[in-house]
Amino acid sequence: MKYVFYIAPHQDDELLNLGTVICKDIDAGNEVFCVLCTDGGASGARYMLCNRETCEWHYGCHDYPMAVSAFSAARDREFTASCLAMGLRKDHIIIPANRAKDGQSTEEEITDLIKDVINDFPPSQITIKTLAEVTWRHQNVDHTAAARAALRIRSEGLCALVEEYLETILYPAPEGIDIPETLTPGPVQRKRLLDAADCYCRWQPESGFYAIGYHSVADEFIAFRDEQFSRLLIRR
Repeated sequence: MKYVFYIAPHQDDELLNLGTVICKDIDAGNEVFCVLCTDGGASGARYMLCNRETCEWHYGCHDYPMAVSAFSAARDREFTASCLAMGLRKDHIIIPANRAKDGQSTEEEITDLIKDVINDFPPSQITIKTLAEVTWRHQNVDHTAAARAALRIRSEGLCALVEEYLETILYPAPEGIDIPETLTPGPVQRKRLLDAADCYCRWQPESGFYAIGYHSVADEFIAFRDEQFSRLLIRR
């Protein structure tokens, strides 16, 4: 058994970019954890939910003003539901108290966060999986911080392996960037992934679900529902 820690910069990264490999690791019998690095509070979907304009996806107008803390909590509900749908144990879904502010995280901050999470596990049995740092295109600062933090953990001997995955939005990669492996789900895994996607598309304001993920990156969720995959960029 391996201890596999997925480092998700924001709510939905664990699914859209890493979901297929998460399901495969769970089904392989590995002990899988998912660590959320930021509060997700900077998403423009917060303003969309209170703009009192007609929504093209839902009936009526959006009139749901939320403080950043309440919005973050709503995003956390989607994240937790997504992880459970993929098959993670509830106690393996980690939302640290010291997580970073969305859009403001640093390599040092995420490194310390990861160290706190993996501290009680033997380094020789730890694999960390996260998004790859990209240099050919602008990348979200939280994605970059998480990628660099994972490699710092590896350089300090605190884990055995780091696997970096290319963000689906960046595919196809430019010429010269080698993508050695594309992971696709089996039928049962596909059902779990689609159920997880539904958690980000769930519109039940009375229950605290506002389809934030879908409002934020609708095109990515539409593409994900058509085809699910994770693209392994490199192992270190």
